[in-house]
Amino acid sequence: MIFILILILTASVRTHTHTTAPQGRAPQTAPVSESAPENETAPVSVSTPVSETAAEMTPESVGAPVLQSRFHLYHAGSLFEETCALRPYSRESLNTCRYNSSDPLVIIIHGWTMNGLMEPWIFHLASALKLRLQQVNVLISDWRTLALQPYPAAVRCCRQVGQEVAALLTWLQEVAQLSMDDVHLIGYSLGAHVAGFAGSHFRGTRKLGRITGLDPAGPHFEGLPALDRLSPDDAQFVDAIHTFTKSPLLPGVGIKQSVAHVDFYPNGGTFQPGCKISDIYSNVYQYGLQGVPKTIKCSHERAVRLFTDSLLNTSRPLLGFRCRDNSAFSRGQCLDCSRRRCNTLGFSVRREHSGGKGLYLRTGPETPYTVFHYQVRVLLRGPLELLEAPVSVMLNGTGGQTGDVPLILHQHSSGQVLSSLLAAGADLGLLSSVRLLWKGDPLLSGWLRRVHNIWNIWSGTEPEPELHIWRISVKSGETQQKWWFCGVSSNVTRLQASDQQEFTLCRLLHKRSSTHTRRRTET
Repeated sequence: MIFILILILTASVRTHTHTTAPQGRAPQTAPVSESAPENETAPVSVSTPVSETAAEMTPESVGAPVLQSRFHLYHAGSLFEETCALRPYSRESLNTCRYNSSDPLVIIIHGWTMNGLMEPWIFHLASALKLRLQQVNVLISDWRTLALQPYPAAVRCCRQVGQEVAALLTWLQEVAQLSMDDVHLIGYSLGAHVAGFAGSHFRGTRKLGRITGLDPAGPHFEGLPALDRLSPDDAQFVDAIHTFTKSPLLPGVGIKQSVAHVDFYPNGGTFQPGCKISDIYSNVYQYGLQGVPKTIKCSHERAVRLFTDSLLNTSRPLLGFRCRDNSAFSRGQCLDCSRRRCNTLGFSVRREHSGGKGLYLRTGPETPYTVFHYQVRVLLRGPLELLEAPVSVMLNGTGGQTGDVPLILHQHSSGQVLSSLLAAGADLGLLSSVRLLWKGDPLLSGWLRRVHNIWNIWSGTEPEPELHIWRISVKSGETQQKWWFCGVSSNVTRLQASDQQEFTLCRLLHKRSSTHTRRRTET
């Protein structure tokens, strides 16, 4: 399956290379005009005037370099024609485009393109930034003339495009008193590395305020030193969202290694919920070879959608938890927010260093993407040790219930604790009970399996295996609240395969836990 995907993608790139004329020139959804749109031709003074001492600067008058990148100021709308072409080294275009030098600056940088179109996500993100921040200059970096090439050629242009973005920022610093502290570069795929190369031109007290990498491209960047890709050195704060990195089943197109102060890995950073690799067949049938990137983009572009969602759905933030890897996170071992071990994905991220470990979280398949994380731990008593146990769990609370959720409980090193992560689509509020169904077929540890087999041979019988459950604890990742649940008996609940049992709040343990939580809150 993967081999077929790679062959189709390669064929798509080759076809694109031979059918684009001239090579390297991008067909445009709207003309990249060197003048402002008709409805913005009258010069308008900015709120804080640009430097009055700076002479009128044009490429003709000062011999400024001709940039292959274009920059467009976004005000509103979803069409490229509605943006205003801001010409570097032309002070008049600042006034024409209504650039406000008292507002911060956000620059959106796209990635590689196979069709030369300005994609809709750019305008959705720009609109969300304007809606959330109100007073902000949103610029769109248009480098399609260089991005519309075979991928390796586009990669080689990233450093040049980064230099052109840096040239724009330097000019704005000179004529509009732009502070580098007020600059936020948001780059998608190859655009993330372009943002890094732009930031590398500013050091010391002139470092850029922030760079956000949205699934930074992996091919030709994975494993490279910091100077040759996006890195934490490129801005005062760098955050990255990884949504389509390589995995044992898929090659991926995003970079897997850490490239930021804070790296988020939604759903492990691989294929995302709601995206199906099997859709490639129907997409190719419907869209031809363009169906291949359409399938891949679902997960790759999810980073953009998550960041945009963080701007719009502020009441439902996405929380990531620091963890060794996705496997440990899936086992429910990393829902701890003490000592700043968790952080908010997206625009409102807390600016700090995550200590080299990624932050992991689960999301839903569509907006709003927020899900609620619960750690389910089963404490055992008795001689039976499990490597893992397939179960079905239902959580009940004041905010609703989960329904029966299939989980694999994994053994801790102690051998007496099984745990897993459960993701719920809604906040369950205060939990009241847990219903657990053990599906049986446990994988016994090696020496117990041998003892078990010897016993069966000697006795001629095979006794039913049992789970001896002492307690069940459930912890909410979002609220950090923890509940303890007991069976009908105050001691041990015995479960055989296919047995189902409801566990209710342990009165004494729950009372102590609530008192401890209240004391910590007061402290």
